[in-house]
Amino acid sequence: MPEQMTDRERVEFALKTESDGSGFYDLAKKQTNHKLARAAFELLSREEMRHIEIIRALGKHLDGDAALPGADSPTMADLHSTLKTIYGTAIEGAGEERMDPAEAYEKAIGLEKKISALYFQYASDCESDEARRLFEVLYKEEQRHLGLLEDMLAYLTKPDQWFIDKDGVMLDGG
Repeated sequence: MPEQMTDRERVEFALKTESDGSGFYDLAKKQTNHKLARAAFELLSREEMRHIEIIRALGKHLDGDAALPGADSPTMADLHSTLKTIYGTAIEGAGEERMDPAEAYEKAIGLEKKISALYFQYASDCESDEARRLFEVLYKEEQRHLGLLEDMLAYLTKPDQWFIDKDGVMLDGG
């Protein structure tokens, strides 16, 4: 990646990054039978595809072809509501998993950290105010994804502590 990029080059690299992210989530969804993980990866793949459309619109705007649409960012409450439904219906699937859900979450967390860092840098380096604002929105969304993935990993690997943290529930009867 060159030191000095134009906003248009940032758009192209962001499109590739989001496409790779969506591909990762699609693959992870296919390679696990864990229902919670599959649902979460499907949600995140859709989010990455939505980001692609937003970034494409920015590219068209930078090329002078279109007005920049607003980036309708789901609120954290919207994402938590979706995940609460996923958690509520999570049942382990039958069959052999080809990808361990915890390992997939850890890889996804690494991916989201890299994407977040990239968009944070892009937001500070952009030439146009429109590109800067859009990359700030995308940075915040990737940070939300990161938080959700960390939450899902905790749910999967430390469910007792997760329930205590979320609900204040004491599992020992206290």
